Amino acid sequence: ESVNPTSYSSQLEDSGCDVCNDSAFDSLGTASDFHQSEHNVSTSKHWLERLPPLNLGHTSKEKSLTAPVHFLQCLLEIRKLSEGGVLQADFSELENDSFTLCNSVSQLLDGLTVFYNNPKFPAPSFLTEGVCVLVSLITDTKLSNHVLKKCFKKMEEFKKNLIQIILRNRSVNRFQALNSVSQMLGLLGRNNILRNSLISLLLSEVRQFAEQLLQAHQVQSVYDTTQYENMFLLCMILEQLLQNETEESNISSSDCGGEEKIKFLKNLDQIILHLSDEFPLFSLYLWRVSVLLNSGQMQ
Repeated sequence: ESVNPTSYSSQLEDSGCDVCNDSAFDSLGTASDFHQSEHNVSTSKHWLERLPPLNLGHTSKEKSLTAPVHFLQCLLEIRKLSEGGVLQADFSELENDSFTLCNSVSQLLDGLTVFYNNPKFPAPSFLTEGVCVLVSLITDTKLSNHVLKKCFKKMEEFKKNLIQIILRNRSVNRFQALNSVSQMLGLLGRNNILRNSLISLLLSEVRQFAEQLLQAHQVQSVYDTTQYENMFLLCMILEQLLQNETEESNISSSDCGGEEKIKFLKNLDQIILHLSDEFPLFSLYLWRVSVLLNSGQMQ
């Protein structure tokens, strides 16, 4: 696209930049004009070199997710076609040769972790596709078994990373980002096996913070107010998972959490008693979770 030298020069002058005479753009200009032009080009190059590099992280994120998401989408489509009788597919082979499946799931989880660590809103379409594929995998009656058998440790690592992202985030405008992480944890809870292990992880984090808060309260020391605020998200996720467990199984959720449930309930009454005056809302959440663990229903 051609540029009018006069208007271009006047724009630079308006911006406060020192520019050469318009004759510098004239190919028939004098030698002095040519040297002046060279000087300005050299100066411009100097400033360009000082500019920060372009942020291409978004593009690299998209590329890192495209291949695994596409492969897993094809796998899910084959699963649907085989279920409908359109074609025959033996998914038992995934037990013997699961490298591509595990590698794709691993790349997908790593890509999602990178995004949740530094989210951009609105969320890009490739991220939405990645989340949908992951949820479809863990809720599919056949494929979920293969995924969890081969990728359970990676899934556990992913859940732990998401929890730590919530706890560590100290940004002033963090709640939109943390809400997306909370939704992802809730979606993972749609799988019964993942939900039970996620409940254990959340119980552990909430219990440890409650004990630290009690200790700080007793000695009148400073506590981490940001982590205190973020902890409410974990409490809400935990409560929702316990409610889902009760509704879906139609039995008490007292079996959830295993050893962590026992640790959580131990001395909980004393913790609530000491914290209820200064931290009434947090104490209320502790009580609500304990009720769900004990009876499987809210009172």
